[in-house]
Amino acid sequence: MKMITKKLVSIIIPAYNEEKNIAKVIRKCHKLKKDFQVEIIVVDGGSQDKTIQVAKKERADKIIKFPYKRGKGADFWAGGIIANGAYIIQIDSDYQFLPQEIPLFVDKLEKETDVVIGTRFVNSKIEKGSISTRNLFGNKFLSLLTSLACGQKITDVMAGFKGFRKKAFLALDIRERHFEYEAEIIVKAMKMGMRLEQIPVSYKKRIGGNSGIRVLNDGLKVIMAIIKVKLAKLPNYREL
Repeated sequence: MKMITKKLVSIIIPAYNEEKNIAKVIRKCHKLKKDFQVEIIVVDGGSQDKTIQVAKKERADKIIKFPYKRGKGADFWAGGIIANGAYIIQIDSDYQFLPQEIPLFVDKLEKETDVVIGTRFVNSKIEKGSISTRNLFGNKFLSLLTSLACGQKITDVMAGFKGFRKKAFLALDIRERHFEYEAEIIVKAMKMGMRLEQIPVSYKKRIGGNSGIRVLNDGLKVIMAIIKVKLAKLPNYREL
């Protein structure tokens, strides 16, 4: 079988108390090695359960364990910094997004796209009960604000399934530590002139554990992050 790319793909899996789900994510990522070279990096943000033990058992290539909860954004940035791949994939550790769809991101990155955003709300397969009405409307509202800030329609700002060229990832210089970094990435990418595409992705119902998102509190942080990036002076990516 012809490989999708000859380049190394680093898959970053930020994790917090996901002992019931992360094994499936890692196993599916290992299966991608038939399509391209894969580096699996788990970044644990102070889990109190057996997430680390499970990650070791499932043979993640690199594991970073922080002794306290730092935030998903901080954990993702830490994983990306040590990644060796030409391409970086972010995927959640709860197995709601499907690792078997990672080749869709790699294909876009191979075609010169700088940042690829997964969207659950355009031609996608969303399992019933996978997202609450409150989270859905919150995401829609924040996606609208993000669209207004960056001048392009963004349909799923909070999706934890994204792809980056390594140079673009580093240029984004992620500053937000928690969930608001998802919006920071998109607004920065557009403001800096990066090539950004959105692709449909599937979304499954969570089997175990609990989501860490607090709709009101995190929603306000996302709004503040959007405003900060909108007001910031950023370089043109093409001139870096």
